[in-house]
Amino acid sequence: MHGAKTLLGSATPSIETYYKAKSGKFGFVELLTRYEDVTLPEIDVIDMTTSRKRYLTNGSFAQPTIVASRKTLDEKKQIIFFHNRRGFAPLARCKQCAWTPKCQHCDVSLTYHRFQNQLVCHYCGATYPLPSICPSCKEPAVEILGYGTERVEEEVAKLFPDNKILRMDLDTTRNKDSYENIIDDFSNHKADILVGTQMVTKGHDFPGVTLVGVMNADGSLFLDDYRASERTFAMLTQVIGRAGRGRDRGIAVIQTCNPDSPVIKLAAAQDYKSFYESEIS
Repeated sequence: MHGAKTLLGSATPSIETYYKAKSGKFGFVELLTRYEDVTLPEIDVIDMTTSRKRYLTNGSFAQPTIVASRKTLDEKKQIIFFHNRRGFAPLARCKQCAWTPKCQHCDVSLTYHRFQNQLVCHYCGATYPLPSICPSCKEPAVEILGYGTERVEEEVAKLFPDNKILRMDLDTTRNKDSYENIIDDFSNHKADILVGTQMVTKGHDFPGVTLVGVMNADGSLFLDDYRASERTFAMLTQVIGRAGRGRDRGIAVIQTCNPDSPVIKLAAAQDYKSFYESEIS
């Protein structure tokens, strides 16, 4: 109606958007340096398979991640731990018969939320009690498996008991103003560590953050989704960019069981153009 222009801006544009820009359908402008020429973070890719075999892990944390975190906190800097799965654990299962509770409406597996002490469907929001007895084999063998942001937050609190921790995911930002309050508190150094889902990956500028830890870089890499590689690359590239936005150079620690994955390697190198060429081919 008004002949207004549209400006699309991203460090990780979608493949089709970049294709249209390269082919002349869209105008194309590149920004090749960070604001004030800030250096990109140093990247440390940790092979979690090897770390677990050598007993160099503590829960979901590899020892190098813990060491880097302690050093950062000793220097009075801040940390972001990124894990793109909310709740306490993504799966409940009977260890006797492998029965898994599913939503009656959506037929998807349920996520355990310890704060509510309930199983929650992340599609429709339906809640169910966590059974103490398996309804299939009648044995008291139901266990919870895996890690969500609630569980990561709990582990962080045990590892760093003297530091204030905030969590930012859909569960902690439901109330009015809670999202802004978390951002303001972290910006004002009222907390040392921020644990969050993809809500923490884009657009935030925290000059005090010098360490970003990606808890599980493979979380979205093997989903049955046409865009799995693209979304993983974008998320990793964006969250790495949260580190070292002030005067001090940042460090990004990427925990993965697939350190040789081209997606992980290109995200660690912040090499969008090579990733685009591999995807477009």
